[in-house]
Amino acid sequence: MSVDKTGIALLPSSLDKLLPISVPCSCGRTHQVETRWAEIQKGALENLPDRIKELGSNLKVVLVVDARTMQIAGQRTSELLASASHKTEICQLPDKAGGRPHADEENLNLAFSVMENADLAVAVGSGTCNDIAKLSSFKRSIPYCVVATAPSMNGYTSSIAAIMKNGVKRTIECHGPLGVIADPEILAKAPTELIAAGLGDLESKPTATSDYRLAGLIRGDYYCPAPEKVVLEAEQKVADAAQSIGSGDPEGISLLTEALLLSGLSMKLAGSSSPASGGEHLISHFWDMTAPLEGRVEGWHGAQVGVTTIVTSTLYEFLRKLDPSSLDIESMVDSRPDLNDMRSTIGEVHGPLAEEVFVQFKQKHLDKAGYRKELEFIVNNFQSLWDKVDDILRPAHVVKSILKSANAPVDIHQLGLTPKHLETGLLHAREIRSRFTVLDLAAELGVLKPMADKIIHASGCLGSLS
Repeated sequence: MSVDKTGIALLPSSLDKLLPISVPCSCGRTHQVETRWAEIQKGALENLPDRIKELGSNLKVVLVVDARTMQIAGQRTSELLASASHKTEICQLPDKAGGRPHADEENLNLAFSVMENADLAVAVGSGTCNDIAKLSSFKRSIPYCVVATAPSMNGYTSSIAAIMKNGVKRTIECHGPLGVIADPEILAKAPTELIAAGLGDLESKPTATSDYRLAGLIRGDYYCPAPEKVVLEAEQKVADAAQSIGSGDPEGISLLTEALLLSGLSMKLAGSSSPASGGEHLISHFWDMTAPLEGRVEGWHGAQVGVTTIVTSTLYEFLRKLDPSSLDIESMVDSRPDLNDMRSTIGEVHGPLAEEVFVQFKQKHLDKAGYRKELEFIVNNFQSLWDKVDDILRPAHVVKSILKSANAPVDIHQLGLTPKHLETGLLHAREIRSRFTVLDLAAELGVLKPMADKIIHASGCLGSLS
């Protein structure tokens, strides 16, 4: 594998060359993917028995499904495995609020129990089925693979699972799949809102990658350019094909699916979700967390992320126009809330989830000396910081145009949310995770709250409610 002149690994951007891979890099890490195969083609499901031959014969296989995915592909998966002399057991996740299962500790415990003495787990579904199968199989120390039923999210190939734990959405490290089966004809029949959600999730990559870069520059968080490049070329192809994706064209669905799998691999290569999940994802997770408290049902993650990407893209545009010389650093440091003040604010906003949230937030909160140092760095390097992200950021109106061309949601009205949800998420979603994002940058510069209303209206994401 080649490297650039600084020793950074030049990773391939095609699935066949990435599966599997292990490449030492001058960033100090070895970029690795253990997933061995991914089939995106018509009839791919029929090849599953051959794909798992390496694991042995007469396997006990647990299929993690829901009521819909059992009908879509679960029954056929079970038949194929039985015909190859494997014993299958079905773990069907029960429907809950909204008429669908949720990735929570109750379902995790259910799958973990069913997987006792199993040799292999197979997730038949998309987000929830995948996260539950992935984490429970990891806890059982058995491999798992995926039969995808919707191109709705990028978690198929990642090594993290998003689980609601103690009321707070958490990403938990685990293993990636042995392989992924993705038949475009099955995926194209997914509900249109799930296809649109996949596009929304993918279109967050420019802002998420910018957050990833800035966290490295400003906070010294781990950053390597190698993983981010894996998905960017594919993401552009998807943006160009958004209209055909929205119409359910199998070729467009194949492009979207490949890009989503590459996005998941970029997280695996980076060792975190940072290249694919920034401030826009935090707002979506915040809405998910508050849904039960408000008697709402969680929305589709990718659909929410598409809308919040328009918002964070707008935020970036506002920050880009700031005059750093206008910042009164000493005044900002003097008026900075300390941790006790923030604990009180977090208590007021997050209610019964406050303690869980505070555990995360305090990890990135700077004392006054650290805050002064950070502000001085930002002011003294303002232009160079923007030079590092200008090549990747996409204007908010372009993001909206891409989403609209695929009939994906572009405002909170379409998500069933209110202006208050958008305002509260913009101001407080940053508190739920220790990760530094553009939301933190705006808050540290003292402009997040004063500019929130202007950002929201400029984004156009209030839709018919504006």
